[in-house]
Amino acid sequence: MKNNKKMPNTTIYEKGLQSKLKEKKAREILNKAEDRYLDLYTGREMYSNHALRKHLEENILPGIALYQSLLDDDETQDRAIELAEIAFRELSLSNRKMIERLGKMPIYYGLMRAMIKRMMRLNFPAEGWDTEWVEVSGKEIAFNMKRCFYLDVLEKYGVVELTILYCRMDDWIYKNSSPFVNWARKKTLGQGDECCDFRFEHVGTNNSS
Repeated sequence: MKNNKKMPNTTIYEKGLQSKLKEKKAREILNKAEDRYLDLYTGREMYSNHALRKHLEENILPGIALYQSLLDDDETQDRAIELAEIAFRELSLSNRKMIERLGKMPIYYGLMRAMIKRMMRLNFPAEGWDTEWVEVSGKEIAFNMKRCFYLDVLEKYGVVELTILYCRMDDWIYKNSSPFVNWARKKTLGQGDECCDFRFEHVGTNNSS
């Protein structure tokens, strides 16, 4: 029986590529990517954890399929990375819209503070990430990510160079997205650091501890 699984993010990726390529060319690459995604999906590792399956099937494998299709189209690695970055950025901007809506509310930081640990347990579980909590206070939410499921999987597929693009997606989503929260991260595993140092700083002078 033929697998008809659709590749997530296709429309958004195509919109990004069309900013640099002709419409027909962008569509050709996405057609290849969709076929490649089916191959990757069929041969994927079946994780028992729902969050890991979701990250793999909806974020990681589509990105790999796009990147590999760009390489198959005789693009150099640098050019393939450049085009993949444009597509990833387009996806980030679509995800950023919700953060910007929430970020307009003065209670945004308080909501983050109240929900962050539960959200991380559900969406970034210990099976895939090693999270070291540094601080969760009225002043700052700070944690270090010492192991990352994305990096592990991308290494396994031989495309570790994509990791830095997934790291940049956090910057594109969170940087300047709220007047009440400052996004400050200086290190990432994707660029060879010992951890990703996630920092959300509460903007204002009346922060309670």
